[in-house]
Amino acid sequence: MPEGPATTVKGTVLSARLIRTRRRGFTIFEAILDDGSGPLRLVFFNQPYFQRWLLPKKVFWVYGIATQAARFRRGLVMENPQIEEFLEGGESAGAAGADPLSVGRVVPIYRKLPGLTPRARRTVVFHLLRNFAGHLPERLHDIGEREQKLPFLADSLREAHFPGSAGGPGDAEAWTERKSPYLHRLVYEEFLEFQVGLLRRRAVRDRVPAPVLAADGAIRVRLKEALPFTLTAAQKRVIREIGRDFRAGRPMRRLLQGDVGSGKTIVAVLSAILAAECGFQTALMAPTEILAEQHFSSIFRIFGKTRFRADLLTGRVKGKARAQVLDALAGGRVDMLVGTHALLEAPVEFRRLGLIVIDEQHRFGVAQRTTFAAKADPAGARPHLLVMSATPIPRSLALTLYGDLDVSTLDEKPPGRTAIATRVLPETERAPAFREIEAEIRAGGQAYVVVPLIEESDKIEARAVEKHVDLIRKALPGRRVGVVHGRIPPEERERTMGEFAAGRLDVLAATTVIEVGVDVPNASYMLVENAERFGLAQLHQLRGRVGRGRRASRCVMLFGPKVSPESRERLSVLEKTDDGFVVAEEDLKRRGPGDALGTRQSGVPLFRVGDLVRDVKWMREARDEAGKMIADGRDAAFREPLFLRAAGLPAAD
Repeated sequence: MPEGPATTVKGTVLSARLIRTRRRGFTIFEAILDDGSGPLRLVFFNQPYFQRWLLPKKVFWVYGIATQAARFRRGLVMENPQIEEFLEGGESAGAAGADPLSVGRVVPIYRKLPGLTPRARRTVVFHLLRNFAGHLPERLHDIGEREQKLPFLADSLREAHFPGSAGGPGDAEAWTERKSPYLHRLVYEEFLEFQVGLLRRRAVRDRVPAPVLAADGAIRVRLKEALPFTLTAAQKRVIREIGRDFRAGRPMRRLLQGDVGSGKTIVAVLSAILAAECGFQTALMAPTEILAEQHFSSIFRIFGKTRFRADLLTGRVKGKARAQVLDALAGGRVDMLVGTHALLEAPVEFRRLGLIVIDEQHRFGVAQRTTFAAKADPAGARPHLLVMSATPIPRSLALTLYGDLDVSTLDEKPPGRTAIATRVLPETERAPAFREIEAEIRAGGQAYVVVPLIEESDKIEARAVEKHVDLIRKALPGRRVGVVHGRIPPEERERTMGEFAAGRLDVLAATTVIEVGVDVPNASYMLVENAERFGLAQLHQLRGRVGRGRRASRCVMLFGPKVSPESRERLSVLEKTDDGFVVAEEDLKRRGPGDALGTRQSGVPLFRVGDLVRDVKWMREARDEAGKMIADGRDAAFREPLFLRAAGLPAAD
């Protein structure tokens, strides 16, 4: 054989010997292999066990790089090659007894298991697939013509582990590009089982009664009179969707998503007024006290036009005032209660809770949401649930993370919202940015300065708020500068935010604690330091802290000197669009669901073969088919746990 790159050869062992060296414990095992073109010397360092296996007259597949090595005399040498014995009659690891299992082909890379080498695991998996894969249940090929065009499960598993063994192309390209029909079969089945599970859980939930909240002509007139402004077409559409849920007599579970400023709160308030008209109470839970207070301020103004009462309950409401709120709530005299997680704590008792609204729902744990939603009125009816999110969620992720919820989207902003002029600049432009902030303050505005770190780090090159605030004060002498970050006690942090909202501070220097829950219409300028360290969706959320009033607003994002071309190109997305859904889709494509939306620890399913970004078409098809299967009673085969997780598929990478 010629000298050159790594290659696979098949040959017969002519001789083998174990060479002991002068170095204690160091051995060399040497075998001479004849592949028909001449001898090839195989050398294995510190692997004496090969003397029990590499025996003369045996035939082996060998994979490695053949070189001319002077230290082993003349001829070609392979050092520590991969080897696999060739056995006649179909008894080798190869599918037909002629092809190698571990050399000269695309091989599966498995996660490490103690006591089991990769070669041994490949051998075990091969024999399992050869002997038992054909007995796995075919769950797709009886459910429709579309699915009958996909390969069988046994063939798909064989191709997943050993490309080419079931008639596929035998290379990894179709798999890495996610074009293989065998991969599509596995993805579709995994997604289908997931969607069947979601919809079955939903079917069980739908058997529980819920208050029927229906509006007659008189109620509609009163709802219209309570409106402080004309609704957008998107708001009207969403209200109709919620109205259909309210009339169905089963618990609504709906996600209301909309970009910053799209008008989600008014939809929730109108829903609460309708519930009150029907004799039921509403609870609105926000993640922070300041956000709860801001919600209550706007809700109180709207409720003031009705005959109903809204009240506020947070940790700051204490003593006699708290006792009065709790007494009125239990007596049914409070129609809408706004608060934080304090609403979950005893002795908070509703008389007839009909609607729960959770704002920025991703800030709450699953257990908290479940505890709240499990509350029932004395008749045993479960309340309706409306969860709101200002983080636009791409369709592909909404199908999974919120797969058991109906999704309503506010995709237009109310009139009067100002556009936010966004620029992405190098940090050498910081001085001009501070001059713009000074001019904005003189004109009556306020500004945010956002930095990624609380304090300086030796490992991360990025601005830290505790040191950066000194620079801000030097650049803006005489201006009132406040600081908020995650290590400041909540009471102090909320107080500083409140002072900024009241206009007693000109600049708020902060970390991402201001990402949600701060509504300051007078704030019109945002400066983000080290923007390359934030995700696109997070930057869009931060940008949404300005442009909330009638002042023309600007957002300047500075990047550091070591920013990569990819990061610079990524940031340019924010200069091109202020559509949060476009931004979220781009973030999802670039970073994946967990990192993009910060949901890695809060419920994103970690599929074994499916990719939420690249396989969204299959998720949609699985969702549609799951609904048909449950409606027709054909879902029995999908009630078992997902067996693909236990099938030991190779790692995606």
